[in-house]
Amino acid sequence: ALIDDVLDSGRWSEGDMTARLEAAWELYNNLPAVAMSSWTGGALAALQFAGVKGETVLCPSNTFMATPLAAINAGASVQFVDCNREDLCMSFSDFEAKAERFKPRAAFLVHIGGHIAFDTEAIASYCRENGIFLIEDCAHAHGAEWNGRRAGTYGDAGVYSLYATKTITTGEGGVLVSSRPEVIEHARAFRNYGKPSYDVPGLNYRMNEFTAALALIQIERLPEIVAWKNAV
Repeated sequence: ALIDDVLDSGRWSEGDMTARLEAAWELYNNLPAVAMSSWTGGALAALQFAGVKGETVLCPSNTFMATPLAAINAGASVQFVDCNREDLCMSFSDFEAKAERFKPRAAFLVHIGGHIAFDTEAIASYCRENGIFLIEDCAHAHGAEWNGRRAGTYGDAGVYSLYATKTITTGEGGVLVSSRPEVIEHARAFRNYGKPSYDVPGLNYRMNEFTAALALIQIERLPEIVAWKNAV
């Protein structure tokens, strides 16, 4: 029925379905959301906003190559941070040591395996106090929460993947969330060549309306899917 709505609308990109998806994602995650064509689009938007070109970005040593490659393609150099045995996620003690040594402009915090990294609050607090732009890589973390707080809400931006292997999927796609209006505004311009002012040197990272229709069903089903995964 949603696909029929898109076909009947005659608007297959930047239309009502994308707006409906973003509203549903915001309702679930308690943060404004921007739909993207991929996780990479959201990550690059956040990195460009942070001004990482020529600067250092910290990245956990245990992650998929997409994370450091996004920083490299944004013009940054990457320094890796060790991870904990207990959660396979970034270690605060090594993060603090690397941050003091390399003075990063930004950092990635990856929530490996669908749970929130154990040191998230400590890392987020350190970043706020030291002016480090924190991007949560939420590619695995759809529906993850701790004490009622969702993944992606601790840092300056959170980026979800909707790739084929994720908890919810549209085959390809991504969503950026942020509590900072200026980050949301930047991401919206970045995904569409910087329109309308072209002040933001973005490219094409738009989500099409057909993908948004599938994503809308997926976000509505997320509580059911997470409950099933937890039971298993």
